[in-house]
Amino acid sequence: MKNCFYIPRLLVPSKERTNWSVIACDRYQNERSYWENETAKRGVDPSALNLILPEARLGENDEEEFARMREAAYQALENDYLEKLLRGWVLTERKTASCTRRGIVGAIDLESYSYEGGEGQARSLQGADEKLIRAYLQQRENAPVEMPHIMMVYDDPKDRAVNALLKEDLEQLYDYKIAGGSLKGYFLPEDIAEGTAEYLLTRAQSFFVLEGVAAAEAAKLHWQKVKAGLTKGEMGRHPARFLLAEFLNLSDNAVDIQPVHRLVKETEAEAFLDFFSKKFKCEKKGKVLAPKIVFAKENIQAVDEAIAQFLKADGGRVSYIHGEERLKKFAEEADCAGVLLPRPKKENLLKDVKDGGLFPANSLCVGGAEGARYYVEAREISYD
Repeated sequence: MKNCFYIPRLLVPSKERTNWSVIACDRYQNERSYWENETAKRGVDPSALNLILPEARLGENDEEEFARMREAAYQALENDYLEKLLRGWVLTERKTASCTRRGIVGAIDLESYSYEGGEGQARSLQGADEKLIRAYLQQRENAPVEMPHIMMVYDDPKDRAVNALLKEDLEQLYDYKIAGGSLKGYFLPEDIAEGTAEYLLTRAQSFFVLEGVAAAEAAKLHWQKVKAGLTKGEMGRHPARFLLAEFLNLSDNAVDIQPVHRLVKETEAEAFLDFFSKKFKCEKKGKVLAPKIVFAKENIQAVDEAIAQFLKADGGRVSYIHGEERLKKFAEEADCAGVLLPRPKKENLLKDVKDGGLFPANSLCVGGAEGARYYVEAREISYD
């Protein structure tokens, strides 16, 4: 069986960087104040926040922002804010008041990844916005390192891969306090990582990008550009050929897969609520409509098409909201209304894309607003 995995030399923050980690840049898109507070908390301390651009600010001063990120990445390398490990992966342990979620940070070979669906070993579970893909591609070009928020899922019903790792005597790399709990990382040396990869390839066989799809698609496009200028020998281990991701087991009860809801903004809210109610049988909660549908890709697509039809005729725009309570809060604002999507059934997700199709963009997320990946691990992607 072809091996879609790669075991890189990861970069992790030095022990002194106690304020390094920050949540994925695609969260809190409607709350610029969240990111302003994160910046204020860190002050001048080097952190992952310097190496990312929150999507809440995307489209404003992108050229300047990408240049700032590149410079911050070079400083992190030159000043040893990031330390290079031996080849290996990382076992993550995310603790909250209600559960402990574990994942494996590793890398995939982009030659094995398909962002257009299909039947490859590594592929997308949902689509991505074209503008976002272009932005992430521009960001990745000329970047010395990657530090993506990509989460991939697989199915290991008895969770044997992770349970086997818990029996190992592993070196702890970091221990961060994060919102609602803690995040720890343990080093998986190359031999252990190889054994884990071999088991996953045999048992799970397929791996799906659920979070960070636009970043993954941009990485694939970037690699296609890079490899066009390489010899066959150079292609084999060029750093741009691989992609860093965290792998989560769908069968783990702590892996909470949620829908991403729709917030219609800057439009006539009552007109939208009336229009949408005629398209779908709904339960109304204030200015939020919950269509009575099952979570399936054709149903989510129908919802998005109805919203697009209204916006084309009446104006406005749509935002994507993580978490039911946050949707309700934003929907109460002037000229806003919400569409609350039903919860997906984890056991049906992979079945629904067996034909190679994809869920529409922004259909799914891990753990709502707070459950996203926190930036810690990074990897060099150029020879500069």
